[in-house]
Amino acid sequence: MPIQPHPLPREPTAFEPHLPAEVVVRHRSAQQAGIDALNALLGEASAGDPPALDDLAREARGALAAHAAQAWAEDFYWSALRPPDAGHQDEPRGPLAESIAQSFGDLKRMRECFAEAASRLSGPGWLWLVQRGDRRLAILATPRSGTPLTGADTPLLACCLWPHALPDERPDARSRHLAAFWALLDWKAVGARMR
Repeated sequence: MPIQPHPLPREPTAFEPHLPAEVVVRHRSAQQAGIDALNALLGEASAGDPPALDDLAREARGALAAHAAQAWAEDFYWSALRPPDAGHQDEPRGPLAESIAQSFGDLKRMRECFAEAASRLSGPGWLWLVQRGDRRLAILATPRSGTPLTGADTPLLACCLWPHALPDERPDARSRHLAAFWALLDWKAVGARMR
């Protein structure tokens, strides 16, 4: 059985106005193309139960590891986004809020650090909020399909900065994408990932 992306919780239009439906569809199409490439590399090995993406990303090498890491990161990204419904949790709470305050000072400063990391990332890649072994939080920027899976950090959230995720090619596309990301982020899902 081939690997498939996790389904979105709603139709692509549900993420509007923050993410236009055509951006969601383009992003999901690129995700499916990457998974198709991964399945092709797996070949006959994917005939039974598909291997866990996180295990493949950690243990495989070369193109197989890169495609597995990208597929895992895409699923991880989408699983922390939710449509802009009324009554959602706009800010982190509990242990996550406390850790953000201890590590960055406040949520505003964490978002500023995220934006700074995005501006320094040259080319496509990912931004991550991770929890370190000492329980502190940190922001990582990884080029291309790099993920924190191969290290000791626990990923809490991921923001895709590949061109297929961005609204367009204008110079401020990344900053507008980050604003949409924050508006759609499910802080409850992020907090549930803490150790």
